[in-house]
Amino acid sequence: MELPIFNDNLKSSASWTEALAAERKLWNQSAASAAKARNHQIEHLLRRAGDKLDQDQLLAAAEKLSGWAAEPNAQFGKDHLLELHATLTGATAVLRQNEPRPLNAMHDPTPAILLPKMLEMAFDWFSTDSFAELHGVEQATVAYLRLLDLYPFPAVNEPTAMLAASFYTERAGLPPLVILSDDITQARFNQAFETAQRMLTQPLVELFAEMLRKAMER
Repeated sequence: MELPIFNDNLKSSASWTEALAAERKLWNQSAASAAKARNHQIEHLLRRAGDKLDQDQLLAAAEKLSGWAAEPNAQFGKDHLLELHATLTGATAVLRQNEPRPLNAMHDPTPAILLPKMLEMAFDWFSTDSFAELHGVEQATVAYLRLLDLYPFPAVNEPTAMLAASFYTERAGLPPLVILSDDITQARFNQAFETAQRMLTQPLVELFAEMLRKAMER
């Protein structure tokens, strides 16, 4: 299975890959450091989501995700996504049955009738050799974008996609993915996200890498 067209824009830049690798060498990957990074992620997810998330459910979902990423030959599939969403929301995960409001002018959500098949195809793609060749940050970016493009659930899609994307950074020995909740970072993120939906993914990849460096610096 070939990667979508935006794979052409996933060209690893030595500037961010080398900086990330250097910071990773200094990062203390102890259980305490991993827990601190996870708490950092939860703090900003809660701030960005307002009152839409329960802190205990979010922590349970994040810990479950970290456990999956630490498994030998770790893979993330549709069943994992459903379980992650159920843990995050405290309810049975059910795929949406209607057509949602687009996230922005560039978003064209998958029709509900096609969603189960398209979700299966997405996870088939995430298990390909060509996907495995991408850097962990690039894998996280692709997964995040594709899941939000599909918009699989009636609600809480963005936090679910962010946690799911963290599987690929944590599997690569990096912290869980987090976007800082301050206004400046949010504005940068919104611009990079919309640019990525125009098939120009590198700004979002580099922003994710920057956030991971900052998480390790903490």
